[in-house]
Order: sequence, then structure tokens, then C-alpha cells
Amino acid sequence: MAQFSESDILAAKRRVQEMQSRAAKFTEQEKNENKGNQKNEKTDKKETSFMPPEEKEEEQDKSFFIILALILLLSKEGADNTLILALLYLLL
Repeated sequence: MAQFSESDILAAKRRVQEMQSRAAKFTEQEKNENKGNQKNEKTDKKETSFMPPEEKEEEQDKSFFIILALILLLSKEGADNTLILALLYLLL
């Protein structure tokens, strides 16, 4: 088992504290952004909730062909069958 000196342990603790403070700043910033976004979501929902059926179909068609092409490429390369089956499931 590896032996760690006291300075190694103190350095590791310092790095942990730094990462925790960075994470705390990030989550605080994210919370503040979410509060602002929640106010805007109410007004944005009316604008973005409606998508004409033609656009929905076009978007589905594009993803269908991309996934289908990916399946064909992976099957020719001898990829794992479970991956191919998972991609086929996405086409349903």
C-alpha cells in the first residue's frame, strides 16, 4: 500500500477545499440563473410551445436518417450488437 507523507495529505485536503469552493460558486451562480430563467419561462412558453407539425416531422425525419446511417456504419464496422439494438430502439 502506498505511503503518503503529511505534506501530501495536507495538499490533498487543500485541493479538496478549493474544489468545494469552486463547486459552491458554480451552484450559487446556477441557482441565480434559474431564478431569472423561471421568470422568463412564463413569457417564453407561449412563444416556444407552438411548433408547426411540418417542422416537427422534418426534425424527426432528420434524426431518423442520422440514426439509421449510424446503425449502418456501426454494423459494417462490427460494433457491439447491444449498441445497435439500442439505436434501433431510438427509431421506434
